[in-house]
Amino acid sequence: MREPVRRNLGSANLVSIAGIIVLAAAVSGCTWLGPEIVRSGRPAYNDAILATSDGQLLQNIVRIRFVDSVGFLAVSSITANVSVSAAASVDIGFGPSSNYETNLTPFRGTLITEQNPTISYAPVGGDHLLRQFAAEIPLERAILIISSARDHGQAWRTLVRRVNNLRNPDFPEPPTLVIDPRFEEVARLAGELQRRGSLYWVRLDGAQTGYGFVLHSYSPANSREVAQLLELLGIGKPEREGADVTVPVQLSIGTPAPSAVSIESRSVLDLMRLAAASIELPADTPGASPFPATGPAGQGIRIHSSTTAPSEPRVAAQYRGRWYYIDNNDEPSKRWFTMLQLLVNAQLPDITARSMPVLTVPVTGKR
Repeated sequence: MREPVRRNLGSANLVSIAGIIVLAAAVSGCTWLGPEIVRSGRPAYNDAILATSDGQLLQNIVRIRFVDSVGFLAVSSITANVSVSAAASVDIGFGPSSNYETNLTPFRGTLITEQNPTISYAPVGGDHLLRQFAAEIPLERAILIISSARDHGQAWRTLVRRVNNLRNPDFPEPPTLVIDPRFEEVARLAGELQRRGSLYWVRLDGAQTGYGFVLHSYSPANSREVAQLLELLGIGKPEREGADVTVPVQLSIGTPAPSAVSIESRSVLDLMRLAAASIELPADTPGASPFPATGPAGQGIRIHSSTTAPSEPRVAAQYRGRWYYIDNNDEPSKRWFTMLQLLVNAQLPDITARSMPVLTVPVTGKR
């Protein structure tokens, strides 16, 4: 009878040891779990937000083609609560060892992490959508997009509808509404000079306030292009060959002030309409609205449609039983869409800061 007693005492010690091990594991887990959750969770959340934002924008573009309602649901906040729990068990044998030998697991332990994210959405529509998306793109944002674009000339053609009185219409309607070839030349020259490092966008100070561009270090290699650009814009040449030229730029329509440039920019909704016109659809697609041919602004993007899901798209969305997507190998369309997404995202913070209904969704999951 003494032998079983010794085993029971040993098993009791094993239980205590197991509890200590599990407790230590749980405590030590807290020290690495937080950083590990950030490493794995932050990229996953970011990827999901970016992918769904792209899909939402593309679906809204498609909605415009079908003359359906447009709206955005912005992710206003994500709060992720993480908890750790530990459990342990020990198999203890009683009686002769021959009854349970090799059949018992001396120790089992589990460490469970539980993540409970709370995601809040803010609907964007109605008056907020109209004010932010239907208004002209602010001059500062247009300048930032043009300056950071890979193809500065294409950014000019996409964002700017008019320079001084040189038109670049969304949808040309000859013979009255046509593309002025001088606008094309302005976009080409300004883009090329910026690429060469001779045209810089600046914020003006002193007597001249606002924004403008400076022609600097252009002589002698780019003197001819600078002279052409100034002539097209109706600005006099500098008194001294190679001298810096500062040209104020204002967001307005009509004749500019002397030695200045007036720019009329498009709105985000204008760009979405241009993208909607680029969707390739069968002629007999039910509910689709016909769009006229676009000018240069809309010729930088192509949106395909298919009855089957695309294999490797840059972005894809399903609507009314069809798939719509931008091909991952179509670099111009990818850049055009990314530019539009940047402008949309720039508008959303001002909207989500306002008082509006917020949808909060708690999500529970275990790993």
